[in-house]
Amino acid sequence: MYRGAGWAHSKEFFTEIEARNYFAALHSKMKSEVEQMSDAEIVSCNFQEWANYLADKYSIVPISIFETNIERSLSETKVKKANPFRGHPYEREFFEIDGVRVTFKIPFDGNPDLFEIQPSSRILSRFATESFINPCNEDCGSFTLNFEYTKQELQGKGEAMAEYVQKQFDREFDSYKKMIANVNAEVASYNNSLNASALRLLEERKKKADSFSAISAALQIPLTESKNAPNTKPIQLKRIVRQPSAKPTVPQMAPESCISDRDYENINNIIAMCGTTMEKTARTYYANGEEELRDHLLAALNTHYEAATGETFRKIGKTDIHIEFENKAAFIGECKIWHGEQLFQEAIQQVLNYSTWRDLKVSVIIFNKENKSFHSILSKIKTWADMNTVSYSQPQANIWKCKYYRQDMNVDIQLTILSFDLYVDKSQFKDSRYNN
Repeated sequence: MYRGAGWAHSKEFFTEIEARNYFAALHSKMKSEVEQMSDAEIVSCNFQEWANYLADKYSIVPISIFETNIERSLSETKVKKANPFRGHPYEREFFEIDGVRVTFKIPFDGNPDLFEIQPSSRILSRFATESFINPCNEDCGSFTLNFEYTKQELQGKGEAMAEYVQKQFDREFDSYKKMIANVNAEVASYNNSLNASALRLLEERKKKADSFSAISAALQIPLTESKNAPNTKPIQLKRIVRQPSAKPTVPQMAPESCISDRDYENINNIIAMCGTTMEKTARTYYANGEEELRDHLLAALNTHYEAATGETFRKIGKTDIHIEFENKAAFIGECKIWHGEQLFQEAIQQVLNYSTWRDLKVSVIIFNKENKSFHSILSKIKTWADMNTVSYSQPQANIWKCKYYRQDMNVDIQLTILSFDLYVDKSQFKDSRYNN
C-alpha cells in the first residue's frame, strides 16, 4: 500500500481506505492462515500459543510522533500573492514575491499504512505533506509541513517572528495529532480484539476437522477387522508434523486410543442385529445367564473384529464386552438382565465408572427375561434418558443413543442403550430348565 522505505514522496493523509475495511482485510488474512492449517495441526496445537502468535503477527504498531525531535529548516522561495487587479484585462492572476519557506520535519514510528486510513471520527480538512519517508531499519520515518511567508510579512513581526511561526505550526499540527489519535484509537480496539478473534477462528477450524477425534490429543483407532467382514474398513491415519520457525510448534504426542464414530456405530449395529435374532428365538436363550448372553454377542462381534474379549479387568471392575487396541480399551459394553429400575441405573453408572478420558464411547445392553410388559421397561429407560442425559435420539423403540456429561472429567460420553425382550411364558412349554 505504501512506497518503499527511505523514499521521499508527497502524500495526502487519511483519504485512501476506511478503517473498518482495512482491519477486515487483515482479519481475513488471519482467517485464511487458520483455515490452511491441517487437521493434524489444529487438533494438536496449543490454542493459546497459536492465538498469541496470530495476535502478534496481525497486530498493528500505532503511530508515535516524537515532538521533541521535530526539526526546522529555512529556505528562500517565491511566494505567490493574488493580484488585486486580476479582474482587469491582461492582468495576471497572481504575482511572485521574495519570501521564505519554514519546513518542519516531524519524525514518527509505527505502521506507515495508518496515514492512509480514514478513521470513523474525522476532521473536515486537508492533510498533506510534500515529503513522506517510511521508517527503515533503525531510522524513524518522517513527514514535513511547510509554511511560506513573504519577507515583509515576517519582518513586520519583529522580535515575535519566531513565536508567530511556531504558533501557526502548532495550530496546524494540532489537527494532524487529533487525526492520528483517532486512527490510533481504532488500532488499539482492533489489537485488543485480536487474541479473542484468533481463538474463535481456531475453534471454528477445529470443528471442521473431520479426520480426527473431537479430543485434540486423540487419534481415531483403526480396529483390526476380520477379512470376512464387508461392512467396516480400518482408517489409516498419518501424523503430520510441521516445524515453522515463527509459529508455535506442535507437541510430539503418541496417539491415544479412541474408537472412531464409524466403528462405534458398527459395533452397536452388530449387537442390535444379534439381539433381534435372539428375540425371535427367545426360548433358545431364555435359560441363559448374563455371561452366556454376553458370549453370544461376543461370538457375533468376533466375526467382524479381532480381540473382542469378555470379563476383561478395566480400571475399577470387570466389563462384559471389551475390545482392545494395543493394550488400551477401545470399546466398553455392559450386559445386564433387567431386575428393576434401581439395578438398571447401577449398571449405567458401572459402565461409566469403567470409562476413562479416552473411553468415551460405551454401551449398555439390557435383556428382559422376567417382565411381561416389555413396554414398561422401555418407558423407564426413556424416563432415565430424559432426566440424566444432555441429549439423545431413539432410532428404534428399544435403542437410545445418548450424550452423557461426566462432570468429574468434564467430558461428554457417547452412551448407547440397547434393550431386548427375551421373556417367555414358562407355562407354555415343558422344559426342566424353566421349572426349577
